[in-house]
Amino acid sequence: MKQFLAFLLFLNFGLSQSVVTLQDSEIEINENEAVVEVLGMVCSMCAFGIGEGFSKTDFVDKTKFNDGVSVDIDAQFVQVGLLKSSDANAEKIVQVIEDAGYDVNQLFILQNEKLTKFSFDKLGILQSMAFNLSSNTGN
Repeated sequence: MKQFLAFLLFLNFGLSQSVVTLQDSEIEINENEAVVEVLGMVCSMCAFGIGEGFSKTDFVDKTKFNDGVSVDIDAQFVQVGLLKSSDANAEKIVQVIEDAGYDVNQLFILQNEKLTKFSFDKLGILQSMAFNLSSNTGN
């Protein structure tokens, strides 16, 4: 019975994570997280400004990463922990990045076991595409 419960726990964990690819880097994304490809982010002050922007929101889970945000300057992405009960959405996340003075190239959100990719079309309108988690890829 214990082995069966351990298997169910493992199976559940496997369904609540995925891997996305940004600029040839594979990033693991877990349930209630967002990964944002940020254009123009080149220094630690950039990272600090973005982190400060997210710290002022009500949808960031500050128990994940460093106060809810992890920034990789070299790969130019930000990973954000999202509160399960929050009303976080792509527009709010993009707004934080833009308010810090940067542009978003693409955004992935994994919530409710659904991975959604957001990117801008030629008119600058944010578009979404949902992915089946069993494919385990974001590109």
